Amino acid sequence: MKVTKVLILLLLITTPIFAQTAKPETAPKGLLKIPVWVEESDDQFWLDGNRQAFKVFVEEKESPLKSFQTPKSSTILLIVFDTVADLARVDQARTTLNQAIKTLGQNYWIGLLKAQDGLSVIQEPTADRKMLADKIQAIQVNGKAGLLDTLEPVSKLAAGMMQKANVRVAVLYVTDSGIANYRADYLNPVVNSSDSGDLSRRFSDRAIQEQMSRQSAALGEFTAPIFVLHLSYRTDSMNLAYQSGLERIALASGGVTLFSRTVDDVESLLKTLLARIQSSYVLGVDQPTAKRRTIKLRVEAKKTDGQSPGKLTHREQVNLPKK
Repeated sequence: MKVTKVLILLLLITTPIFAQTAKPETAPKGLLKIPVWVEESDDQFWLDGNRQAFKVFVEEKESPLKSFQTPKSSTILLIVFDTVADLARVDQARTTLNQAIKTLGQNYWIGLLKAQDGLSVIQEPTADRKMLADKIQAIQVNGKAGLLDTLEPVSKLAAGMMQKANVRVAVLYVTDSGIANYRADYLNPVVNSSDSGDLSRRFSDRAIQEQMSRQSAALGEFTAPIFVLHLSYRTDSMNLAYQSGLERIALASGGVTLFSRTVDDVESLLKTLLARIQSSYVLGVDQPTAKRRTIKLRVEAKKTDGQSPGKLTHREQVNLPKK
C-alpha cells in the first residue's frame, strides 16, 4: 500500500476514536497550532500555566487564543522506528521504550510506525500498553534507512491529527541509520562536469547538506514537533553533516535530536526526550492570511505575579499552506 494511502487510513481510523476520549472542548477548524515549552531551568519545565498566561504574536500582531492544551491534555505520540544496523543498541532502545511507556498516563495514546524500506503502520494509536510492548519487542532490524524519506508524510499525518482532534501530537524517531544506509547514494554526489564552480568537487558532503535543507523547507508548514533518538553517533564528515542536519530539522520544529555515544546512553537520552514531549503546551490561533508565505511567530508567557516563568521554546516561523 502506498505511503499516502497508509497515512490517510491511519488518520481516518484514529482521530474519531481518540477524539471521543478527549475533553468535551472542541477546537475550531482551520487553526494554526503552536507547541510551546517553558523551561524553568535545565530540563525542568513549567507545567502550571493556564490560558491567560500566554500570548501569541503573528508578525508582531497579537492573535487571540482559540484553543489551548496543557501538559495534562490528551496526547498522541507517534513512534517511528528506523533501525537497520546495531542490534545491541536497538535491543536497549526496545527495553527502555517499554519501561518508559508504562510511566505515561492513560491520556497518552501511542502509535507505532516503521520507516525502513518505506513507511508502514505497525500499530495505530492505542492506550493498550501490553500490545505496544509486544509489537515494540517484535520490530525487526533490517532493510534500508527511511528517516529522510518519511519525515514529510509523518509530519503531515501528525498535523492532520492535531487539526481533527483536540489533542497534542508529537513524533519520536528511533534510528540508528547512517547516511550510507539509504537507498539514495549520498556518498557519491553527481558532479556537474560543465560547471567548474560545482561545490561537489570540493565539498563531498554538499549533497547531504542540500538534502537536509530541502527537508527542513518541506516541513515548514507542519507544526507537530519532531524528536529524534539516534542510537549511534558517527564521526566521519558525511555523517557529521547528516547528523547536524537532523539537529536543525528537529530544532526548527520545536523538537530535539539526541545522539547516543554508548549503549548506556540510550536510557537517559530517551527519558530526556520523553520529559520534553510531556511538557508542551499547544496554542491555537486563527490561520493567518498574509501575502507572504513564511510568517514569524512569537510567544510570551507570564505568571500571575507578572514574572517570566522561564525560557520559551517554539517554532519561530511557519509556512502557510499553498493555495
